[in-house]
Amino acid sequence: MTKETRYASILNIVIEVAKARGLENPGSDEAALCYDLLEAAISEAEVWGVPLEEIGLYQFDTQQLLSKKIA
Repeated sequence: MTKETRYASILNIVIEVAKARGLENPGSDEAALCYDLLEAAISEAEVWGVPLEEIGLYQFDTQQLLSKKIA
């Protein structure tokens, strides 16, 4: 496994954890932090020309992390 592949694997799992944790309690401080992390990942992917599909963020709506679910 190349160094780049290892880094990509680590970052992809961080993204998946941020998505999962943010969705567990939308509107919370934790979800807001996850939102910031995911938005930073999206921004950097765009700068570096990395397709969002490759990092699991294609069509993922980060805004859903900011609003509490109404039951």
